[in-house]
Amino acid sequence: MGTFLRLVIVLIGIWLVVRIVKRYLADHRHPPAPSVPRPSADMLRCDYCGIFVPRADAIRAGDKNYCSGEHVEADRRKQ
Repeated sequence: MGTFLRLVIVLIGIWLVVRIVKRYLADHRHPPAPSVPRPSADMLRCDYCGIFVPRADAIRAGDKNYCSGEHVEADRRKQ
């Protein structure tokens, strides 16, 4: 029974060493790709609520920018 237990412990040790070496080699063979910063979208501030929206989604009314049609109407009613 003692030799069987020793054999199992040795096999588990070998298995652990193999896993550690494989992980180490995998991490060093393929270095992480350099992160390329994505261009940020041109953002405009809603003149009613202050939230920033992409220029493509902003609604322009006069010289003001809005995030939604509801805010255009609400700002007109406010004035």
